[in-house]
Amino acid sequence: MFAKSAAFPLFPTLVRGFDLPDDAAARFNADLLAHLEAWFSPRPKLRPGETWQTTHDLHEQAVFEAFYPFLDAAVGGTLKELAVAPPDYVITGCWANVNPPAGFHPPHTHPNNVLSGVYYAKTLPPSDAITFHDPRPQAGVIRPAATQQVAETASEIEIEAKPGRMLLFPSWLRHSVKPNYTTDQERISMSFNVMLADFVGTHTAPMWRGFRADGTRG
Repeated sequence: MFAKSAAFPLFPTLVRGFDLPDDAAARFNADLLAHLEAWFSPRPKLRPGETWQTTHDLHEQAVFEAFYPFLDAAVGGTLKELAVAPPDYVITGCWANVNPPAGFHPPHTHPNNVLSGVYYAKTLPPSDAITFHDPRPQAGVIRPAATQQVAETASEIEIEAKPGRMLLFPSWLRHSVKPNYTTDQERISMSFNVMLADFVGTHTAPMWRGFRADGTRG
């Protein structure tokens, strides 16, 4: 019927995934988990639904050194793909998340950064996904019934979270983590933000404070 047809992917929102080699992931995960066990022992008290988070200077600590080459390759490659010139960046914050049973993260963004990422050290079904939310404000005005979920019409999309996997996404993209539905296991990840070097100033650090290693809030 048509001489030619095409679909144009206008304004795509890309979430990039990177899986570390198994041996490198195993070594780093073991070191990170041991580091966090020392950090949060004994566990500070939490309100229902809360999660333990370190202060956001984890990238300045020795345990992070083994992970940095992977972050640098992912971030550097992404900035080059986006034709950012120069692609110089600064890590503005890096912290670990320890989700106890029922712990979760509500929908949020990471203001004043260009890219954000998360790396998974420990996940267990059914708490093994991160949810990304449609950033288009009018996309839900009309939502026809569908026989299956497709990315073009979904309001939420889940991506599998598994140990050794790093996800990189625009910092403005809303995302969340559903409650940890496991009965007695913790879900552990490491999050980070990066900003272009020329933009870094006093506004790029996370706007919250986590627990210090002595159990007090920062």
